[in-house]
Amino acid sequence: MSVLVLASASGAPGVTTTSLGLALAWPRDCVLVDADRSAAHAVLAGYLSGQTAADGGLPVLLQAHRERLPLGPALRGAARPLPPLAPTESDARRPTFVSGFTHLGSIDLFESVWPALLESVRGEPFDLIVDAGRTGHHGLPAGLVAEADAVALVCRASLASLVGLRPHLAPLVEASAPGRTGLILVGPGRPYGAAEVAEQFGVPVLASPAWDPASAAALAEPAPLDRRWPRSPLGRSLTQASEALIGVMSTQQASGAAR
Repeated sequence: MSVLVLASASGAPGVTTTSLGLALAWPRDCVLVDADRSAAHAVLAGYLSGQTAADGGLPVLLQAHRERLPLGPALRGAARPLPPLAPTESDARRPTFVSGFTHLGSIDLFESVWPALLESVRGEPFDLIVDAGRTGHHGLPAGLVAEADAVALVCRASLASLVGLRPHLAPLVEASAPGRTGLILVGPGRPYGAAEVAEQFGVPVLASPAWDPASAAALAEPAPLDRRWPRSPLGRSLTQASEALIGVMSTQQASGAAR
């Protein structure tokens, strides 16, 4: 089991679109967690066709933590299936989704849940993909960052997206385990490439989803997607990105075990 955290420094570079696309393309069972502290519920409103969060999600986990109940079963109970990428998809992967915060007052309270939650699910046969939204001026929850196998700031390859990255990136590098923080560069070559961005910021570019606005917009609409979507530039690049990210996390876990 691996834990991948995605966030953004500023603007709207596509954190939720990238997180959802990765979950749908992930080659193993995975759980996508909406931990966006703005409580936007974009996946519920879009890809999940206006479903509500009233019947579960992170509030269920917070309540279980308060009652000192096992958080692994609580997470499985709070997760709902994500419709497949295309109507013809027939493989055995089971991506699921845990909806986000329904009350703003519970956002800060949840920070204490992350260490216990991640510890309780470490042995589970699925990966966690956490959409953490914007880092904000307080940064991401320390317990989430410290236990993640990879933390990725999502950004576009434009100067406007990159210029404000450094103040948000440095605290993540300090709070995460060595070598586990990097970038996901959306639309490499527009105009900056992955190599020059990595050199400039001193962290690796972990994945580079394609710039494909039409296919990205389709993820904000009710599923299922057109059966050709997985073969779109974005669909193909997310498949490659998911495999690359799993490789990065496996390497980090192996190096951690060796230490």
